[in-house]
Amino acid sequence: MEKNAFGKAWVMVVLAAVLLLAYPFLHDRVPFFKANLRDYNFYESLRSTQPKTQKDKKNKDKAKTPPPVVVNPESTVQISAYDAENLYHGLTFLVPFFEKLHQRKNQIRIAYYGDSSIEGDLICQTFRDSLQKRFGGKGVGFVGIDNPIPGFRQSVRLSFSNNWQRKTVIDKELGRFPFGISGENFRALFPRPAPPRIDSTQLTVIDTAPAPKPIPVHHWSEWGGSKSFYGTASFSLARLFYGQTQGDSTAHAAGKITTSFNGRSREMTLTGLEKVNSVTLADSMTSRVRVDFKVPGTLPLYGVSLETPNGVIVDNFSLRGNSGGRLTLINADNLAAFQQNLDYDLIIFQYGLNVLNARLQDYSWYTKEINILIAHFQKAMPGVPILLVGPSDKSIKISGGMHSDPSVERITGALRQSATDKQCGFFSFYEHMGGEDSMVEWVEQRRPKLANLDYTHFNSNGAKIAGNYLLTFLLGGYTDFELASKKEAQ
Repeated sequence: MEKNAFGKAWVMVVLAAVLLLAYPFLHDRVPFFKANLRDYNFYESLRSTQPKTQKDKKNKDKAKTPPPVVVNPESTVQISAYDAENLYHGLTFLVPFFEKLHQRKNQIRIAYYGDSSIEGDLICQTFRDSLQKRFGGKGVGFVGIDNPIPGFRQSVRLSFSNNWQRKTVIDKELGRFPFGISGENFRALFPRPAPPRIDSTQLTVIDTAPAPKPIPVHHWSEWGGSKSFYGTASFSLARLFYGQTQGDSTAHAAGKITTSFNGRSREMTLTGLEKVNSVTLADSMTSRVRVDFKVPGTLPLYGVSLETPNGVIVDNFSLRGNSGGRLTLINADNLAAFQQNLDYDLIIFQYGLNVLNARLQDYSWYTKEINILIAHFQKAMPGVPILLVGPSDKSIKISGGMHSDPSVERITGALRQSATDKQCGFFSFYEHMGGEDSMVEWVEQRRPKLANLDYTHFNSNGAKIAGNYLLTFLLGGYTDFELASKKEAQ
């Protein structure tokens, strides 16, 4: 009896030890743990560092100011007045975008690329909402054919059949289809016939193997406006973007679609032969559009744009786990073709969280990676200004307490250097939310809380504040531009 009790106790101790060791890995991989439980890194605690001294605390404010960067000596462009205190912001390079805002003619379009920080349209939806209220425009912009977490996003209502395949630039197996402007492609899946069962003695077909769970043949997707934001409830134009049928570029038809909106329905044949083709799904004000597809599984589909011909349109292109560099897998010809169709006026890249490593001191390699990314887009979409956005603060366990991962500041410096190298604008969430240990404050002290218990991601309240930080930064540059324009006119 005593042996049995001792054995059970020993098993419980072993299980507890296994859980303790495995928790850091489970926390990073289980969404529920990441969103609701605090990160505890057993291995980090073993690497105990000295507690912060009073001198360290006095130097906290100094940590908010990044190390100086080397401004491109070949550049003759003067940095605006906003670039004070040796902080490079590069707003001068965003002047073409400010000019477009000032003119308020036609459509003003922004591509906002990012990782899980902007997943579900967080940050981006606040940014879009404020710009549309001030400069006009309706519609949520570019949306995929399906989405792995459709209910998470509040700025669009998306529903679809369960027979689509989605591939992204961050997948391990990329597939053979080209990627669209979002770094995604979609194709229709069809059921495969069950293989025959062979009688090995008679070498004859005697039956078919049990059929796998059938894949529905009917493919459809539906996009609806959301009343959660000023400009996303309705749209007056919906366009579908698709590529060439793979393996048959001479085909005169790539299938048919039936589009439905405002009680009207019409069938259209997809006849595009270009790398990127578009077809109008809706051409009058509506709050919903549905498409039923009869297309081959070899046709790459890229997504749908819900928009208006005038005002601001902001496309949210979020891919969880992306560090930015994989976007170069979007073919340059495809990028150029999308630019012809969508005519972007500003590109925003928000990356860095997925390469944080507290042990790394030198991030010059990441500057090079982002430089290659920017050069790829600048070559394919010449003349479009780019704004590079640094990550928010992230906290890890240090000396028994939660403190800023020291690599956040290093990443911020590396990205700022990239912005100077490639003549882009630069904005830092880390600096604007308060610098060192600001994430601890957002999680533990702010009420309501502004970030999740993973000490990495904003919640909806924090994302709204962050979106307003970015908006204030851009509109501050726009105000400087307007004032300078008035002085020149006088």
